[in-house]
Formats: sequence, C-alpha cells, structure tokens
Amino acid sequence: MKLKSLLIGSAALAAAATGAKAADPIVVPEPEPMEYVRVCDVYGAGFFYIPGTETCLKISGMVRYQIGYGDGDFSDQEGWDKYARGELNIDARSETEYGTLGAWIKFRGTSSNSDANATVGLNDGDAYSHGVTSSGVNLQQAVISLGGLSMGMSDSIWDTGLHGEQDRGFFPYGRVHFIGYNFAAGNGVTFAVMLEEADDNYDWTPNVVGKVGIAQGWGSADLYAAYDATAEEFAIKGIVKANLTDRFFIQGLAQYESGVSFYSANPLDGIATATYGTTAVMPGAEWSLAGVLGFKATPKLTASIGGAYYSEVGHDVVYTDVNAWNIGTTIDYEIVENFNAKLAVNYTKFDGVVNGLTDPDQFHGFLRFQRDF
Repeated sequence: MKLKSLLIGSAALAAAATGAKAADPIVVPEPEPMEYVRVCDVYGAGFFYIPGTETCLKISGMVRYQIGYGDGDFSDQEGWDKYARGELNIDARSETEYGTLGAWIKFRGTSSNSDANATVGLNDGDAYSHGVTSSGVNLQQAVISLGGLSMGMSDSIWDTGLHGEQDRGFFPYGRVHFIGYNFAAGNGVTFAVMLEEADDNYDWTPNVVGKVGIAQGWGSADLYAAYDATAEEFAIKGIVKANLTDRFFIQGLAQYESGVSFYSANPLDGIATATYGTTAVMPGAEWSLAGVLGFKATPKLTASIGGAYYSEVGHDVVYTDVNAWNIGTTIDYEIVENFNAKLAVNYTKFDGVVNGLTDPDQFHGFLRFQRDF
C-alpha cells in the first residue's frame, strides 16, 4: 500500500507541474529588422545605397610607394629619395529634378625623406639616420556638383597633360577654390568654364579658365585658355591624343604664355626650385612643346618615349635668355589587377644661367608601386 500510494502521489505532482508549465505563455522574440546594403549600378561599379536613403556612395583610393634618384647640377634632387602616399576618396550621388547632386572628397597623406637634417658624423658611416622627416595629411579635394554646376576646392582644370612623365611641369602646383560649369554638347564635344581663386586673401578677382574638347574613337583634342587676374597674364594650351593602331599611340602638347603666372610651365619640376626674390615661383616659358610616342606591348605592359622643349624660360624676369629641353622614357606594368609598377627616367638640360648655375643638367627618375582600390 505504501508503494502504491507513493507512486500515485508522484504522478499527481508531475501532472500538476506539467499543467502549471502549460499555462505559462511562450514568448518568441521578434527578429530585429535588417536592411541589407543594396548595390547601386546607376553610376557604375563600386556604388552602393546608403541604408535608408536613395543616395549612392562609393569609397575608393590608392596606396603608393616610390623610390627616386637624381644626379646632376641641382642639389634639390641629388641622391636617393623615397616617399609613401595614401589617398581616400568618397563619392556620393543622388538624382534630383535639377540633375545629379554629387559630393566628392579626397584625403591625401604623404610621408617622405628630405635633406632638412644635414649629415652629421657620429659613426663609422659618417652619417646619422634621422628617419622619415616630412609627413602630413590634407584635404586634397572637396567638391559639390549639381548637374553641370560645380564648386569647392580642387586641382585646376588646367591640370592635364600627357602619358607617362612628359606632363611634368605643365600643370599648377597649388589647388584652387572654384565655381564653374561643365556642358556636354553631345557627340563627344564638351565645354567648361571655371572661376578659380588661387590667391591667399589678395583680392576678390578670380582667374578665368575655359576648355573646349572633343573625344572620338581616334582619340581626343582639347584646347585650354586661362587668365591670371593677379598677374594680369594669360596662357593657352592645346593637347591632342591619337590612337595610331591598337597598340601605338601618339600625344602632343603646345603651350604659350604671355608672362609668369599661376598657369606657367615649369621645366624645373621635380629637380629644383625657382625663386624670385625670396618667393618660390613657376618660372614659365614663352613657348613649350611636348610629345609622346607609346606602345602597348601587352595588355599589362606599356612603354613610351617622349620629350619637351621650353623657350625663354623665366620670361626674362626670373631668368634671362634661358632655354631648356627634356627627354625621358616610362614603362608601366600591371603586376596584378589594381597593382601597378612604373619606371621613369628623364634627362633635363638648360642653356643659360639657372639658380646661379651655367648650363646645368640633371638626370632624375623613380620606381613606383601603386595599389588602387
């Protein structure tokens, strides 16, 4: 009897416990709402929608490492030099009733060796390692655009040149604040006009830069005109690029300047600094001509050779009776997709007195590695 009573009591307790649990409500938590990132293919590869908006965003950039060497009469680039650079680009776009609303931001950081610290004899090598002596991060570009209208801070639209390193010295070295308009007329024809401010709290008058261009299957042709309102000088530049065959291409540039200005050419680019009084300047040249012949040996390998000539360097203001010429070669190789190498070697020769040197010359070149993303 005791065993039977015990079993009956245990069963009753189990039934009561089961009934109690069945009476409690079972709560299943709702899954958190999720919004997956959507691809935006309206503006090309790499764009995606910012979650919860109709704005498309693209993040890109590059990392570069370069080893350079110079040998000649100019001490500005003598011996080895190295630098590393990184860039981060942010591109945002959306559609409005007035056209595409865009914003472009570029951050750039560069670290390089310099000769700011002179060699000191502290050891058997008669030198002391100072490490990387120059570095900085800056806002390189900040641009707002709506349809063809654009404004902000960027490189001048004058900043265009040729393939390889034969465009050295044919673009301004300062960025500008600007407001301007770009117009596409169709059939590859484009027009642009910009009001650019390159001065630092000097006056309210902007520089005026215009461009007209055409791009077709054979190549492209562009004509530029610029007026420096501060210097009260103008410059004109024409660039033609043509595909001779599937592998050979040729490019040419001609530039005329009325005097030294923000848009002047600079045959000293990368090898020395021109000064007028105590100020670093673009020396300029009355006439400048440059040309490049390129060969696409393989889909990954492109080689080019070119040269440039500059007449009346310095416009008889910075220098007097000085001409210059340059020849060089560039080899570009795609190691893998988005990772490229560039080897460039140039020789520059001046006829006349430049920075106190008579008929100086200079070899200069570099090996560059760059990863784009």
